[in-house]
Amino acid sequence: MDEGPIDREPADGGSHEITHEALHGGIDRVVRWTLTAGVVAGMALLGIGLGLTLAGRGGLTATSLRAGPALHAAVHLRAAGFFSLGLLVLILTPFVRVVGSVVAFAVAREWRFVAVTSAVLVVMVASIIVGSA
Repeated sequence: MDEGPIDREPADGGSHEITHEALHGGIDRVVRWTLTAGVVAGMALLGIGLGLTLAGRGGLTATSLRAGPALHAAVHLRAAGFFSLGLLVLILTPFVRVVGSVVAFAVAREWRFVAVTSAVLVVMVASIIVGSA
């Protein structure tokens, strides 16, 4: 859905045209890369945890460890640390994606989308704060 060129004046005083498709193509790449990297990293950590479980280095715990203890357990090659870090990465991936979208929209000077995406981020953070209280 190309809406045609957008006239933007660069800082050097010249003029050039940027299409909506070009602007949003970069944003799509940021979103895709963030989601892919988060899922791959989270699954890799969970896979390491599974491998350590099979090797007799612990297993699943009744609760997930917080970030600090999970990192400590992972450094000591305990499965629970990798399971907890994997889950934490998977949970944080959407937050990182939204932050990346805010930055990408700001770079593209799409202020309406910056506002909407920032509001989504505020709601996400508020839900974590309220949920942990």
